[in-house]
Amino acid sequence: MPILIKDAYLVPGAGRPHLPRADILVEGDRIAAIGRDLPAGDAETIDASDRIVLPGFVNAHTHSNESFEQGFYDALPLEVWLLHKYPPFAIKPLPERVHYLRTMLLAIESVRSGVTTVQDDLINRLGETEIFDGAAAAYRDIGLRAAITTSMSDRDMIEPLPWVDEMLAPSLRDELATIKAKPWPDHIALFERHFAKWDGTSDGRIRVILGPLGPQWCSDALMQATTEISLARRIPVHTHTLESKVHAVQGEMLYGKPIVEHLADIGVLNPNFTLNHAIWLTDRELDLIAERGCSVTHNPVSNLKLGAGIARVPEMIARGINIALGTDGTCTSDRADMLRSLATAAIVHRVGEMDYATWPTAEDAVRMATEGGARSALLHNETGTVTVGMKADLVLYDRSDYGFIPLKDAVAQLTYAVNSEAVRTVLVDGRVIMRERILTGIDEPAIKAEMKEEAERYLRDHVPAMEAAVKRFEPYWRQMQLRAGAETVPASTAPVRLPCGCHPGFAHTRTPFTAEWTG
Repeated sequence: MPILIKDAYLVPGAGRPHLPRADILVEGDRIAAIGRDLPAGDAETIDASDRIVLPGFVNAHTHSNESFEQGFYDALPLEVWLLHKYPPFAIKPLPERVHYLRTMLLAIESVRSGVTTVQDDLINRLGETEIFDGAAAAYRDIGLRAAITTSMSDRDMIEPLPWVDEMLAPSLRDELATIKAKPWPDHIALFERHFAKWDGTSDGRIRVILGPLGPQWCSDALMQATTEISLARRIPVHTHTLESKVHAVQGEMLYGKPIVEHLADIGVLNPNFTLNHAIWLTDRELDLIAERGCSVTHNPVSNLKLGAGIARVPEMIARGINIALGTDGTCTSDRADMLRSLATAAIVHRVGEMDYATWPTAEDAVRMATEGGARSALLHNETGTVTVGMKADLVLYDRSDYGFIPLKDAVAQLTYAVNSEAVRTVLVDGRVIMRERILTGIDEPAIKAEMKEEAERYLRDHVPAMEAAVKRFEPYWRQMQLRAGAETVPASTAPVRLPCGCHPGFAHTRTPFTAEWTG
């Protein structure tokens, strides 16, 4: 049945003129007409006279497999956090239903914060099929649009670790050396399995994309194989790139040059390619990303919590680089709340920058969360704006929310003044998946009860072994972190961009490294 959204305050997209009173006619999965006093005919009518309508957000980077660990692992930098979340020898298989429930937790909060599309990078250390099947089924059931990948990594665990021969006890080094990665053709075969089963299902809402974990964890052959598939089938490639200073150090050690320069040399940078995080970039790397038409996902809450750094977003905007907004996993950002990411993205880049003409605005942040994310997902001709012919991925906000009183600038007030309670109704593909805060496709109370039971079982049966495994290896990871901080690399950022004489183009160094532990 067609849907007529009546008398809405319409924000068609970032930088577009607002329509204080507009009707939106949805036919099938698309926006058929926008205007005043459109005839209802046989359409279901939604009274939007007290609603503000915007395009749905695209959460361009997250990890739903982390959803049972919200608030875990406080005050840890990225590499040490990774050790805690994915410790050697302690990751055990989980039933498909648990993977389903973890994804559903993220999916529910996503819908409630105005998200209509999720790009989910499932970290799949064991090469399971259940993790993908459970996640895809959750997105199918709740009604979200989702682009899903399972991480690919064909370097043995010990290979990219810096200074391992100097700093890690031989017995532990030998133990880590037993963890062997699957060869890259096995990762491609697993992708093809997921692609055959899930891509294009749920009326096209579920898509299978490519996720080489990061260049420091992947061979050139794997990076090039994913690029070949991407270009042949028009599939996005998402990879973690220069999220931390350790990554920058690893790049110099592995390639003798900055990582993005190496990616350019092997021919993988192109408009289908998205660099997740992309914090520790040189000026030349920024130029290469712009020249090759790549996208970047900006995950400011996670980056701040992990002390990873502040991405050079103003310079990306100046270069015309497409920026998408993400929450990252809910074990680092702790919420799948895109409104929190939206506000953080708009304000964090103002620290230490006296020229306020360069500050990103609320319009910039909303563009990242909508059109930028759609471009990263290769859905920019389908979603990201409320315009005729686009998919009907719409969010209706409560105009009576305290943050909109009085209504002066809907985009700025959405960015800074409201929270997810203002999200009232959500449509994806022309279907109402949340109506006045009630999820229409699932039995939320029953799922929440099951989720709580399984999460507590996970905490009881899995987390203690993970914590025990960490204790043996954390001293080395700490030393790696401290030594990386003392290295000089050709990066142009710092974990806090306060005025310090360290301007773009200058090498950054830290307090000289002094070993605390030798194993």
